[in-house]
Amino acid sequence: MSCSDYCSTRFDELPLEIVLKIFSYLGYSDLQAAGSTCQRWHAALDQTEFNVRTRVCFSKVMLSDHLSPVVDLLRCERRFQHFLFEDVTLGQVKELMRFMGRTAHSLALDNVDLNDKQFYGMLGVLPHLQSLSLKRCLPLFMSGSFLDSCNSSCPDLNDLASNLAGIRELTLCENQYLTDAIFMRLTSFMPALEVINMSGCHIAFHNAIHRRFYPGNGSSDHVLPSESVLTFKFILTILNLQRRTLRELDFSNTLIGQALLALSELNLQLHRLYLAGCRQLNCTTIRSFLATQPQLSALHLSSTMCVNDENLAALVQTNQQLEHLKINGCLSISNAGAVHLAKLKRLKSLDISNCDGITSSGITEGVASEENKVLEELNVSYLQICEECIKAIASNLRSLRLLHLNHCVNGATDEAVQSIIGHLRWLRDLSLEHCILLTDAALTGINISKLELSRKQSGSQVSSMENFYPPYSNTLAERDNFSGSLQSIKISLRSKAEDEIVRDARRKQAMLAAYEMNLIREDDFEGHNIQQLRGLRSLNLRGCNKVSDVSLKYGLKHVELRRVMLSNCQQISLLGMEAMASSCPSIEELDLSDCYNITDKTIQVVTLKLPRLRALHISGCSQLTEHTLDAIITNCTCLQTLSIYRCRSMYSDLEERLSGVRTLRNLNMDNLTSIDNAEFFRLKKRLDY
Repeated sequence: MSCSDYCSTRFDELPLEIVLKIFSYLGYSDLQAAGSTCQRWHAALDQTEFNVRTRVCFSKVMLSDHLSPVVDLLRCERRFQHFLFEDVTLGQVKELMRFMGRTAHSLALDNVDLNDKQFYGMLGVLPHLQSLSLKRCLPLFMSGSFLDSCNSSCPDLNDLASNLAGIRELTLCENQYLTDAIFMRLTSFMPALEVINMSGCHIAFHNAIHRRFYPGNGSSDHVLPSESVLTFKFILTILNLQRRTLRELDFSNTLIGQALLALSELNLQLHRLYLAGCRQLNCTTIRSFLATQPQLSALHLSSTMCVNDENLAALVQTNQQLEHLKINGCLSISNAGAVHLAKLKRLKSLDISNCDGITSSGITEGVASEENKVLEELNVSYLQICEECIKAIASNLRSLRLLHLNHCVNGATDEAVQSIIGHLRWLRDLSLEHCILLTDAALTGINISKLELSRKQSGSQVSSMENFYPPYSNTLAERDNFSGSLQSIKISLRSKAEDEIVRDARRKQAMLAAYEMNLIREDDFEGHNIQQLRGLRSLNLRGCNKVSDVSLKYGLKHVELRRVMLSNCQQISLLGMEAMASSCPSIEELDLSDCYNITDKTIQVVTLKLPRLRALHISGCSQLTEHTLDAIITNCTCLQTLSIYRCRSMYSDLEERLSGVRTLRNLNMDNLTSIDNAEFFRLKKRLDY
């Protein structure tokens, strides 16, 4: 085959195997864009492996077989396996249920207003369910007759039993009216549960409450379950029946304490355990229980009081299989306990943020003490760590995909971030919120002092603003050389804080002037540029006030970047935002809150160049007017979240104008009382209840 034959080959003629291989590296938005290029690539999306990765989400909308978006879904030729209903109102959805029933493997209902009869109708046409999530479904359990065979609205339970028998994952979190009777009836149809999630449920752990509802019985065995209360002792009975298959438990944000010891007697072989926010747990209880679970691969103990140095050392000793560990907010941990984390050789993700007792030595002698090719996610936000500690993290943990350094004010310097960019080439998520020492040099590797020198040498090209801010001199000799006269030497009466403000203003002026006059050359970039993190998908620079347009123009050029947070970055403006929007077309969430230089023109450019924008936060941008709203309505075809707190100039006729944004689901604004989201506008205007 000649070279010309290779050149004439079209992408839509690629073998299906190659197309599927390419698609395997793409996220949802990229798959949607790729599928719209040609019929062959669109047909490739029908492959089972991509349908498994896709979840259909209905959020804050009224569902009816005769209205969009249900009508649009029914016309779709693809078959999906995962469905989420969030804050929806259900109308006549028989056709939708039949459509789902062909292939649905998981169903999640979050704050859905449905009754028993509607739920039975759903389950009756979903024979392939493997996962069922009922979160905040208060009306469903309020009557207490859920799945009660004596209830006239309940169909033949045998018909439902076959559909529920295949369920392996059951989530019942944050259900206030869940009782022992309802829990027993529901789980009795699911003989092989692997996951049970009851986080946030009102569970009674105290023996006195159990005795009140089960008088004269030492246990809950062989007694009728209560229709009034959910007790932990009765839950133990259910867990005992499921112990052979049960692999994951979630009791987060409940009052579980010493009752956890009762689980040890069931001989469970858990792989994942979540107890976040369980502040009743004590050190002895958690240590004793974890000793019985050597197969744990994921453990979540955030914001608990039971994890101290001694317990952490015991945990590392008995749970060597751990791959995911979250102990953020555990204030009893110090460096003495943190050093033991280096012994967890299989650890892939670690969250020790807000552990005030951990400092630099706990990390450099712990997880970052030697080269580690396994750890992929690390969160050390709000820790008092130094620059050398962050450099140790960068040099020894080179497989990191996620690194959060929020509020690490003293350690997150320009040199530290340069080390991160130089070593962590696989990084996908970098968060540097409120790292106030960072400048453009951190993200671009630019030599600012060299840039200022070249700016001085430009002579007549210097902006007239120079008259207001003469070049800053650090020594008397420099001032003598600059002026040639003693008359130019002035005594500053400013405080250190005021001096810092002036230096920031001069730095910004130098960078901006160089930007406008194209004085920045390739040899000015002497360090690493954030462009080297080619796979970066999320960048958080909130509160990094020294970062300017230069970083946006010369640093952010990432085609995979999805999420950019720039709130309180006062030195960014139209110049940088226009360059970033052109170089990062895949951005889906953008936060520009309290960026005072953002104008209507900026939003117009951003919304026009970012067609995938789903969330836009512009609260506190005081210069924005109705023209910004026009740009959003015209250009944002898939916007779901809009935050406009303190943008008073945009509020006129807001309800009428936003009613046309059919995708909008979350609207955040001042004095929002009667309206919750833009979908309610459409319900009020177009639907007859």
